[in-house]
Amino acid sequence: METTALTFGAPHWLWALLVMPLIAGLFLWSYRRGQALIAKIVALRLRDQLSGSVSPLRRILRASLLLASIALAIVALAQPRYGSLEKETKQKGRDVIVAIDTSRSMLATDIAPTRLARAKLFTQDLVGLLQGDRIGLVAFAGSAFLQAPLTLDYNAVTNALDELDTTVIPKGGTNIAAAITAAREAFGKAEGQTRALIILTDGEELAADGIAAAKQAAGEGIRIFTVGIGSPEGSLIPVRLDDGRSDFVRDSAGKPVTSKLDDSRLKEIASATGGFFAIIGPDAAREIFQKGIEPMELSETGVFSARQPIERYQWPLAAATVCLSLSLLPGDRRRRSSVMVALFFCFCPYAQAQSGLEEYKNGEFEKAGTTFQEQLKKQPSSRALQFNSGAAAYKSGDFEKAITHFTDALLAEDQKLREDASYNLANSLVRKGEAAKENETKKTNWKNALEHYEETLRLNPDNKLASQNRDITKKLLEDLEKQEQQQKQQDQKNQDQKDQKDQKKDNKDKQDKQQDQKDQQNQDQQKNEEKDSKNEEKKDQQKQDSKDQKDEQQKQNSEKNDQSDKPKPSDQSKQPNSPDQQKQSDPSPSPTPGDKKEGELKSANEQQQPQPTPQPGQQPQPADAAEEEKEGQISPSQARALLNSLRGEEEKVNLIEQQQSSQDVLRDW
Repeated sequence: METTALTFGAPHWLWALLVMPLIAGLFLWSYRRGQALIAKIVALRLRDQLSGSVSPLRRILRASLLLASIALAIVALAQPRYGSLEKETKQKGRDVIVAIDTSRSMLATDIAPTRLARAKLFTQDLVGLLQGDRIGLVAFAGSAFLQAPLTLDYNAVTNALDELDTTVIPKGGTNIAAAITAAREAFGKAEGQTRALIILTDGEELAADGIAAAKQAAGEGIRIFTVGIGSPEGSLIPVRLDDGRSDFVRDSAGKPVTSKLDDSRLKEIASATGGFFAIIGPDAAREIFQKGIEPMELSETGVFSARQPIERYQWPLAAATVCLSLSLLPGDRRRRSSVMVALFFCFCPYAQAQSGLEEYKNGEFEKAGTTFQEQLKKQPSSRALQFNSGAAAYKSGDFEKAITHFTDALLAEDQKLREDASYNLANSLVRKGEAAKENETKKTNWKNALEHYEETLRLNPDNKLASQNRDITKKLLEDLEKQEQQQKQQDQKNQDQKDQKDQKKDNKDKQDKQQDQKDQQNQDQQKNEEKDSKNEEKKDQQKQDSKDQKDEQQKQNSEKNDQSDKPKPSDQSKQPNSPDQQKQSDPSPSPTPGDKKEGELKSANEQQQPQPTPQPGQQPQPADAAEEEKEGQISPSQARALLNSLRGEEEKVNLIEQQQSSQDVLRDW
């Protein structure tokens, strides 16, 4: 059924019609100024002869046709829609709801260009795989919101997908439980295993119990598939401040926050409902559809009506083309050569109508980029302008901006434009990787570039440039990994050499220390030996002094003993006469020192015993008992008295010393 209602897809372009009176005034002012200038340089009588062939009506007609073409072009840009078609179809398929995380952590760039952009690309790929299945869209952050209800109008879902950004949900955080609840409400009370929920998130900062909500959904026959968007290493979250400067999300301490993929909770949520977890990638949408959604049973849900507006921009655009062509036919003069007509038709007006292309062709890329940016502000949904802006930024060397614009151009409906955008996005990622200083950043950008080259070849397998650049990028990536491996080996080798040098140095220091200790011990030992030598000398000196003192004492005692050993007549007369005394009383010749035998003197000395010191309580023994004479020998006292009487004072001293030495020997025995 077709309805008659005139609407506009981009009504803001209609405000440009207010400029038409100004353009008409410029035409009028230009005509009058030309007449005034002619009047100044041409005489009045010659004016008709020189300008008589100029037709004012032709000029007015040309200006009117040109103004009409501009006005109709503006109306075409407003996307007029006249009527709509309602199609009634019997629905037999599955219900699929895609829940996309729109928290600020989805602005992280560890998955190029951003996590949110990759989530949109995943959803667009999934929509292209669905056939007869209803699809809905849920946006969630700290809370959840049904962005698009279940419908077969895939274009409506795509338009709703374009409007998603991090400002849709004002409450921050990542509340997966709220997203599951919103999906359950959108599914309704239908029964059967024909409902699937796909959650696209990085899994960070879960604000509620998502596992409990998943179990409730499983009880209603809903299968949940989770797709992790991000990397375990994580990335900073860029934001734009109110003053226009760029910064990163910071915590309460002012430190930049690093957002990382938390896949453990996502796996638990998926397994609780019989689904599975997948990592975002070029084939993630196909994997979810083939392994998760397609095996689900089909069910007939009734008759479905979809209303689709009919685009009518072709009508004003065709009229504008006709008016512009007619404005070139009439000239200013009444006569016009056919050559001029051919030249006018050779020039294509579209190149001049698209502002910025001329500057791009002339190599003024920054100026062209500025012009494209101004046009994007007026028409932000134009994928062609986004592609042109990306191309100008790429030529200017601003690869970050080029990546952003080419990513937006990937959402174009035209397959050729998507192919070119994917190819140029891959080239921009390669250039960005070349300019990066860190190897990890290079590898990340080049790996993402390989994915987009693969996407380009999927759209057009005959694209030789994409195939060649893909091979070059693989070679760059392999060379970088090989260089890193060689650098690691060189670092390990340098570290081993350093460790060996340190070990040698430690051994040398240890040997030096041991040598120092040994030298110190030698010095201490030498000092101790010197000290012991001094002590020994001191002891020897003391011993010598003691010996001298003892010898002196023995000398004095010997002199006393000699005096006491001499026989006194009074004493001998008092004692009784013994046989020995009788023998001594007999006169006999005394032997001289030379006639005395050596053995007799030695025997006398050996028989001399030290006088024991009387102990307390003991009776001293008489001297006669200690010096009992043996038969054929004289007593020691008699021998000493005999020697002392024969020798001089010096010989006496020597004899006393010799006698003392003999006593020492006997004492040792």
